[in-house]
Amino acid sequence: MIRLVVLCALQISLINGYKTFQARIPNGDKVPHPCKPNYIWHGVGHRNAQGGGVRNPFGLDFDANGKKWNRTLCMKDSDDDGKTNGEELGDPSCIWTEGNSPSQTTGLSHPGICEPSESDHCKNTTQFEFCQPSELDCPYINETGVRNITLRFTDWQVPPAETNYFCQTFEVPHDQDYHVIAEFPEIDNRYVMHHMLLFGCDDRIGYQNFTNPAPCGMSSGGCQSIIGGWTLGSPGSCSPKDLGTLIGKSSYKVVVLQVHWNNPELKSNYRDHSGMTLFYTPNLRKYNTQSFTIGQSYLNIPPGKMRHEETAVCPASCTRDYLNGSMYIYGANIHMHYLGASGVIEQYRDGKLLNTIARDDAYSYDSPVDHGIDPPIEFKPGDEFKIKCVYNSMGRQNVTNYGDATSAEMCFGFLSVFPDGQSFKVCTDFETIHLCDARRPENGGNYRLPGQIGDCKFAEFWTKQSKLMYLNLVKYCDVSGTVCKPACKKYIQDEILDSPCFQGLAAAFFQWISRRDPNARTFQAALDSCREEAIADRNKPVSSSPNAYHSFWTLPMLIPLISGDLIYI
Repeated sequence: MIRLVVLCALQISLINGYKTFQARIPNGDKVPHPCKPNYIWHGVGHRNAQGGGVRNPFGLDFDANGKKWNRTLCMKDSDDDGKTNGEELGDPSCIWTEGNSPSQTTGLSHPGICEPSESDHCKNTTQFEFCQPSELDCPYINETGVRNITLRFTDWQVPPAETNYFCQTFEVPHDQDYHVIAEFPEIDNRYVMHHMLLFGCDDRIGYQNFTNPAPCGMSSGGCQSIIGGWTLGSPGSCSPKDLGTLIGKSSYKVVVLQVHWNNPELKSNYRDHSGMTLFYTPNLRKYNTQSFTIGQSYLNIPPGKMRHEETAVCPASCTRDYLNGSMYIYGANIHMHYLGASGVIEQYRDGKLLNTIARDDAYSYDSPVDHGIDPPIEFKPGDEFKIKCVYNSMGRQNVTNYGDATSAEMCFGFLSVFPDGQSFKVCTDFETIHLCDARRPENGGNYRLPGQIGDCKFAEFWTKQSKLMYLNLVKYCDVSGTVCKPACKKYIQDEILDSPCFQGLAAAFFQWISRRDPNARTFQAALDSCREEAIADRNKPVSSSPNAYHSFWTLPMLIPLISGDLIYI
């Protein structure tokens, strides 16, 4: 029997319903955390920010009112801070009804906690705080020989942007081999820190050196192996006794620390020098560990839905071809953003469900659950992963797509596995396309392409037509992308505009598969030199349907969000 050890203390049976209750009050999924600016208090009616357990004053009034929003509950001041519940939740006129958008969605406050909490009045009321992080109990850091090193960002200004990904490079001890056995977060500015990832840099393939914190988007400067991390709500991590992450002489000598700063208030006076402390030992353990990622890289979540499901599969064909032996899963977590409601990761063998790897019945972006798996689950070549992500978009008025911003969405499963040595580390889908099937095999040198995508005969297009198009675009167009030549415009109108391979999913997939081609930028620049003129002359407006696939013409930067080697959170 598989035992999932949930490290975050969530009472699932009690909190399954809080997302349903969120929909019964205005802005129920946007109530700010009183002691953590930029974060959400999900269990609005409970003293526990994640829901469940003892109710706060608003929760008591909500329950006494029949668990419904009406003028009676709206006009109450449950937390006795001088504001009605309606004023705090964005319905000051008490006119909101379930399923509709509130009149206000900003400037909200918590209806169940007296604010400002430091005021004399609020200090005299019963307050409760959950701002202090829990302690990580890791007995192994006290073993003989264990050392530690702290990697901290240089003190740096946080840009006034909602989502910021910054990176800095650090050396780690490499006089011999070591195992990293634990990681503790060192949080400087809790108002902006959302998560950190630590990447190992392979000096055989080169990497970018971030001597100071620098914007790196969803990249890590060529360092491709996730070897550590921290996310909001986690006290850190402690490896099981026989496992460790290898650094040192025969492994990673340099690492990149990537941080995600969340600054939705767009403040310009925030600074941060957070980081993490690594505990490492020269007494090597039995197994080296590594990470494995599954998920969906194309999301199109309609607004106003209580439930919307997205799925992805890491198929048996890919694990059979690319895994070089069994791997054992000892930890897992599911990753979505604020629309995430629930999720599950499953293992299949010969078409039959074998194990549930991880299950979040009440997902929280701000307090993700780390699932420890003991005993570890064996995953064999030919087995299959499936991940399902469920979203609640009742609070959104527009379609939500895949992206790195907290306002965008993701659907990934991050698995901790051993032993290391797998070059196949990411297995994701792009809508219905298994991206592993478009991976260049190490021994073959050729892409395995889908034969048909919609009306596009994709394999034929990629191997034959695209090369001819490239030669003609170079011949007829300005490859600097600045001047539209008449011959170029005519070629685009005659040969490209109506091609099914430059529409919808086929166009997006074409960009993904060509992202590393040295000629791809030239191809794109030549197209850009005349694309607007060609479309205008043909009176061919770009579709603005929120449910349509992004076209080749409207979102040329869609696919760079999807790395062929790593998916970042």
